[in-house]
Amino acid sequence: MDLNLVYGTWGNVSMKLSEDRILITPSGIPYDTLREEDLVLCDKNGSVLEGTLPPSSELKMHVAIYATRKHVNAIIHTHSLYASVASTIFNEVPLLTEDVAMVIGGKLKVTSYRLPGTQELADEIVRNIGDTNAVIIANHGQVSVGVTAEDAILAALMCEKASQMYVIATGTGKVPSSLSDQDIKNFYDKYVNSYKKLKEAKK
Repeated sequence: MDLNLVYGTWGNVSMKLSEDRILITPSGIPYDTLREEDLVLCDKNGSVLEGTLPPSSELKMHVAIYATRKHVNAIIHTHSLYASVASTIFNEVPLLTEDVAMVIGGKLKVTSYRLPGTQELADEIVRNIGDTNAVIIANHGQVSVGVTAEDAILAALMCEKASQMYVIATGTGKVPSSLSDQDIKNFYDKYVNSYKKLKEAKK
């Protein structure tokens, strides 16, 4: 299923297999040709344990997020269109509807610009994502996280939707009405403690 989150080979995905094992996509391989054996196994510090291809150039970012977010088991980084547009315009993308608030769980911040693949970018992402499930990277794209791969994909989709809504809304020349911090917290708590548990119970 094409979710329109990825263009070419840009972006990367990882999964935490254990407290000291991370599986990450390799650098520069088209996703439609990616094979299981192409994935790279690293330790929690980013040292390669298994794999014949170089790991994603954003490995430092994945390592830094896992180190600070103990309940995160999946990370998705994409250059999706509207998040990338928003990354060049705004310092923050206000959340406008309950669905994005339920999934993202807090303010959708835009980082300061840092060079891709650097520790400085990794630190900037960690600082701005905080305890939410998505962040926009200045002049770059977005990063979304989750307890499961499904959660991280949903966060990526909602980050893109939030960005799209805000870009379109501000383009009307009017100031869109955004949700308050308390509203966002209430919606997120409701999702985690009710909707998400109902979905998990049906599996």
